[in-house]
This record gives sequence, C-alpha cells and structure tokens, in this order.
Amino acid sequence: MNIEELKEIQLKIAERVDLRDRYRIEEIRHIIGVDQTFLGSKVLSCAVKFEFPDLRETERNFSIDEVSFPYIPGYLMFREGNPAVNAVENLITSGTIIIVDGSGIAHPRKCGLATYIAIKTNTPAIGVTKKKLFGEIEGEGDIKIIKDAGQTIGYTLKGCKNCKEIYVSPGSFISPETALEVVKLCMKGKLPLPIKIAHEFCQELKKSMF
Repeated sequence: MNIEELKEIQLKIAERVDLRDRYRIEEIRHIIGVDQTFLGSKVLSCAVKFEFPDLRETERNFSIDEVSFPYIPGYLMFREGNPAVNAVENLITSGTIIIVDGSGIAHPRKCGLATYIAIKTNTPAIGVTKKKLFGEIEGEGDIKIIKDAGQTIGYTLKGCKNCKEIYVSPGSFISPETALEVVKLCMKGKLPLPIKIAHEFCQELKKSMF
C-alpha cells in the first residue's frame, strides 16, 4: 500500500470524527490511559483504567502484537492502532474516556492515533503528545490554543511551572474544550496520571519479559 492510499484511509476515518461531547464532565466514570513500547518486531500495548475524577486505579490489561508496518511520522495508526485497541477494548465501560500517548485531530489529516482508537472502539479518546505534530499555536500563558485554518483543534498545557508543555487534542466523540478539562483534572506533574502509569506498566512488563 503506497502513501497516497494510506492518506485516503486516514481521510475517510477523519470524516467520521464527531467533536460533540458524548459525556459531560460529571458523566465521566472512568479514564483509561494507554501507552506502547517496542520489543524488536513486537509492540507491547498497555492500558490502565482509573475511576474518575479521583483517579483510583481499578484494572490493567496489555497485549503483545507483531508489527510489520514501518515507522512513518503521521501514519502511526497503521503501526500502533490495532495493538492499542487490543489492549484497551476489554476495559471499556459506559462513561469511559481513553487518553492515549499520540495525536488526535491535531494531525495533518485529522486522524492521529487517538482518532483511530476512538473510531475503532466507539469511545471518546484524547490524544496527548510531548511534541507538536500539526497546527498553529495561538495565545500566551500555561494554556494556548492549537488551530488549523481558524478552527480550534486542541490546546497546549503546562502541568507545572517548570514543565514543558504538552499538546492535547480530541480523537473523536469529545470536544477540544472538554478534552482539555479532562486532561487538566488528570494532571500529576508533567503528564496526565493515566498515561504516566500506563507508561510505567509498559516499562515494568518490558523488564520482566526481557
């Protein structure tokens, strides 16, 4: 499959993006953090579920999958999307929001990893990255707007005074504003706690396996 065909797939998925809030903040019951790491030709995907808003951990799951798609920036959903879905899908219940280490609609074709996971699982998902993939930054202070052609597609957020900013964008089934509020309520230092714990879970498993 060539790059143009991959772009077409992403554009078709992006057409299904819905930026209306499926849940109001007070209706959210659980947050699932998702992180991934590579083990040679395999990807280890880790998902950790928390009660919201108190962030008490309730459940964990992981999957190990073979990866054949190469690393190409902007096309990570083809490499990491299905493995992430495998890890998270059995943890999803009503009132769940997924937070993933990857982009949402702040992506050249509005179809980052969080968008793919949201559409595949029919669950609201938020993308959080440490680097800007796409969009123009506007504003000053600890929270700035990420825009594309005048549309708000996400926000930057600093979790603490000396922290580097992170980039937050909705995947689908959640608005940019609510995505920001959810991430703010999950912040513990530099990153949202669900992603931080999912990352630590991945590193623990990786060490124990290899």
